[in-house]
Amino acid sequence: MHEPVAWKKFCPLNKVDGRSLSGSTKLISFLLLLTASLVSATAFAASLGMVADNESDMFRLFDADTGVLIASLHGPQGRASADCALSEDESTGFSSNASRQISVFQLIETVAGRDATYSSIEISNAGVDMSLNPDGSLLVSAGAGNAYEPLSIVDIASQTEVATSAPFLDHTSVEFCDDGTLLITTTYGHSLAQPFDNAMYDARVAPDGELQLTGNRLSSGAQPNNGSCAPGSRAGVLLDRQAGITSFTLPGMEKADFAQLNSATAVAAVFSRTGDRLYVRTTETVEAFDFNPFTGEMTADWVQVVPFSSEYFGVDQIAVQPDSGKIYVDGGRELLILDPVNGQQVGLVQAGDATGVCFAQRQRHSPISDVAALLT
Repeated sequence: MHEPVAWKKFCPLNKVDGRSLSGSTKLISFLLLLTASLVSATAFAASLGMVADNESDMFRLFDADTGVLIASLHGPQGRASADCALSEDESTGFSSNASRQISVFQLIETVAGRDATYSSIEISNAGVDMSLNPDGSLLVSAGAGNAYEPLSIVDIASQTEVATSAPFLDHTSVEFCDDGTLLITTTYGHSLAQPFDNAMYDARVAPDGELQLTGNRLSSGAQPNNGSCAPGSRAGVLLDRQAGITSFTLPGMEKADFAQLNSATAVAAVFSRTGDRLYVRTTETVEAFDFNPFTGEMTADWVQVVPFSSEYFGVDQIAVQPDSGKIYVDGGRELLILDPVNGQQVGLVQAGDATGVCFAQRQRHSPISDVAALLT
């Protein structure tokens, strides 16, 4: 049976990421930060989860510990119930439905047993993939790879689109790292002429919504479908539609490793809270890797066959519950709960045609983030 990767593999007593720790103070600080972070995570109360049901235009709210449904949230009718996001305090949920708007649900009323109220934010793209920035003040939405649709930047406090940005002709996915880096994938780049760009770029978003490319580019050569950033913002992965997953280091987006998956498209990926495990949802499998969150090195572990899922651009069809580490994944007609150690199914959520699934990032700084901070 597989055991999670030991921290000492990444952090020997006298080095972290190949750098010497001068003196005992930094080492003691590192150990204390890591221990405190893990203890506080264990003591945290149960959390909520949210999943889109593309069959009924509903979004299901569920208890993340038990998988029991709490409520079904009915938003405006759209073309496809796609991605979702939860605020850090779990009071507010956000959803997209490919109809040029973001729905905002007030979840406190739902948990209290009353009907959830929702409002809609008009945006300038189809609205399929979306990502909240680390402090929850901004949400960035991408339009499913449609050409000539800009990224939409939404201010959460005012619930309005405060800016748009079109660094490329199309934007297939957006994903924030926990240091505020925004990963953007594009098929066409700056031209509709072949060969297509098929690349990921990094960017920063100012508080007023202004987006600025950082100047780094990464490509696997295949059409990108999604991206994900490891806790600590020192590494991440690019997923493509030829079953490839390319890891890279940050800053700089330098290619680190590559793996060929066991299905047609790498749909979405998620990391464990400590960053040493990576789980990838393909169109027909879930695949686990040991992952080095400093170097981007990947080592394949188990492969679990699951029902077919369409490869929506950027939609996070897999998530990890931040306390238990259990994997929640789109299972076609329901949301599957998998054991992170071996991939075996341990439960399910009745969610209809499940697509995007999300949890709140209730602790903004993971143990690996604390380690990374010591190194800067």
